[in-house]
Amino acid sequence: MVAATFAGPAAAAPEGVILGANGPTAIADSYIVVLRDTTALRAQGVPAVVAQLAARHRGSVERTYLAALHGFSTTMSEANARRLAAEPAVAYVEQDHTVQASATQTNPPSWGLDRIDQRDLPLNNSYTYPTTASNVRAYIIDTGVRFTHSTFGGRATSGRDTVNNDNDATDCNGHGTHVAGTVGGSAYGVAKGVQIVGVRVLDCAGSGSNAGVIAGVDWVTANAVKPATANMSLGGSASTALDTSVRNSINSGISYGLAAGNENANACNGSPSRVAEGITVGATAINDARASFSNYGTCLDIFAPGVNITSSWYTSDTATNTISGTSMATPHVVGAAALYLATNPGATPQQVRDNMVNTATLNKVTDPRTGSPNRLLFVTQTGVGNTVTVTNPGSRTGTVGTATSLQIQASSSQTGQTLTYSATGLPSGLSISSSTGLISGTPTAAGTFTTTASASDTTGASGSATFSWTINGSGGGCPSPGQKLGNPGFESATAAPWTASTGVIDSSSGQPARTGVKKAWLNGYGTTHTDTLSQTVTVPAGCSAATFSFWLRITSSETTTTVAYDKLTVTVGSATLATYSNLNENTTYTQKSFSLAAYAGQTVTLKFTGVEDSSLETSFVVDDTALDVS
Repeated sequence: MVAATFAGPAAAAPEGVILGANGPTAIADSYIVVLRDTTALRAQGVPAVVAQLAARHRGSVERTYLAALHGFSTTMSEANARRLAAEPAVAYVEQDHTVQASATQTNPPSWGLDRIDQRDLPLNNSYTYPTTASNVRAYIIDTGVRFTHSTFGGRATSGRDTVNNDNDATDCNGHGTHVAGTVGGSAYGVAKGVQIVGVRVLDCAGSGSNAGVIAGVDWVTANAVKPATANMSLGGSASTALDTSVRNSINSGISYGLAAGNENANACNGSPSRVAEGITVGATAINDARASFSNYGTCLDIFAPGVNITSSWYTSDTATNTISGTSMATPHVVGAAALYLATNPGATPQQVRDNMVNTATLNKVTDPRTGSPNRLLFVTQTGVGNTVTVTNPGSRTGTVGTATSLQIQASSSQTGQTLTYSATGLPSGLSISSSTGLISGTPTAAGTFTTTASASDTTGASGSATFSWTINGSGGGCPSPGQKLGNPGFESATAAPWTASTGVIDSSSGQPARTGVKKAWLNGYGTTHTDTLSQTVTVPAGCSAATFSFWLRITSSETTTTVAYDKLTVTVGSATLATYSNLNENTTYTQKSFSLAAYAGQTVTLKFTGVEDSSLETSFVVDDTALDVS
């Protein structure tokens, strides 16, 4: 007698999350890949690891990032990108999106320079400045620059063109030339002697991709001659990769001005405007009102003139144009930053930002909107305002139950000042002394906390530093390993903590459970119908791996082999993990796995949504779910 053996179904290759997948600005089959800082990466080098990963997942390498990020941009199928996202060497994969320079054409005279050197209206028809900033470089990350324009007097040079992957950053749109003229043109510029360097990341239509913009930031990070500022009068939807590249570039010592955006919406919803380390700029009109188009909110640092701004244009060496946008406001601030750096060449980006904010004119902007700072750019005649500088202590770690302390170091540029300290985002169990700046206590909960320590002096000047503070569990390492989903096999008496459509969690014999007696049966009605199944869960911080898995069985009465009539979509938050349909029919349970490491420290909702059309049933049966962290 021979014993019968049955091989279980093979587990599918693990898949990860693609950040920012889909959406109207998504670029199909184009992805940005950020690598983990591992021993293997340091040993092999970024180019070698990039080549291996791209070959393994059948992708072409478009750009390699070596300075602002360690990673690459690639063209490959969505399925391959999901598998790439699960690679141990990969921190995350992000869908590439378009970015845009946006401005509105008009024809009145300019007034921006006249406004920024005085505290109050009316305008006095003059602009007085403390220096020309000839020892500072301003990198214009935009559509390029008309380098021969008379306003630059030979001070404008080409850096890099990431659109055509060459070194000719000549402008064929006008936006970048206009921005450069406001930063440092002899006629309309804030810093009239600054050295302009064009970095072309947007095409002749003023459009580009996150991958191309990151390549420009990467070039600036690797090649900047300091003291240096950078202007980014561009933006798009939220992008973790773009934000990280800008943040790393700032941390390398380059001050960035970031346009808030022109959607009359929250600037915290876009990139790179939400990067806290940069100087995010909203726009005002000639009467000091917030421009009707200007974005707003807590991610803003300052307002500057941005309506009907006249500057240089790309059509000839003497051409000008008058346009509007936060794109026009931002170079006013970048020019002012160059003036500050001219007399303070060793200043850090945090000190530059603090000077812009602390010397700004208060409470002049009408209708700034909730959360926006009511601060209007002001250029001091000394080039130096009173500033408070807080030294960033860098990333911190601790352990639950073990006492810890950190002394915040801060100083005022005006002697004899008394400082007052505060902090937000401290780990549970810690507090700060307002008089000494000492943070102390015993952590009570594990997690990664974004902490901001602030100090202010008696003149009202203030500064801050933001850093991460990771508290591990008492045993060290992953504070809470194990399986995190509640009722993972649906066997409990009630559905909780799952939220499900009526009848989805089921013990009938119509569809078998993989194990036990219950499963989640979505659809199968043969009529127009939608079923949902979801659970909200926290992915612990401090763990190296987090894998969401489930077993899926699909049966269908559909006869087509080409049309996906009935679909099951699996999401984490707003990101789509996978979509299955009647075309994926498989009467044997198959395990699906996805890395959620990118969501460490976040509370997310995992959701299954089944949508069935008006005829011929398809059943999507889910069982034995898990969120395993280690």
